[in-house]
Amino acid sequence: MTTSTKLPSERQAAVLPLHLLRQQMDAVLGQVESGALAIDSILSQSDLDEASSVLYACKLIEVVPGIGKVKARQLLAQMNISETEQTGNLSVDQRNKLAQLIATKAVSS
Repeated sequence: MTTSTKLPSERQAAVLPLHLLRQQMDAVLGQVESGALAIDSILSQSDLDEASSVLYACKLIEVVPGIGKVKARQLLAQMNISETEQTGNLSVDQRNKLAQLIATKAVSS
């Protein structure tokens, strides 16, 4: 059994920023899923905010209405992007091309 030498207050202070980031990430995903925020507006930004940049590209794409899990993985495979790639690690060209592909797939479904 592993024991931590940190006090509960120190642990809570360490976890709080991560908890807040997770809430921001969930908010971004919820806005994309509801249609309040367009995915192309996220992907076309040259500088992403912290919550958008740490999201997995696959998770961000699959919440887009009309895409789903299978199409999201197919789009990423088509572009040779790993499912576990974070959106912040994608180049601006990759993000722009991905936004175009998503727009055509979402419209065609």
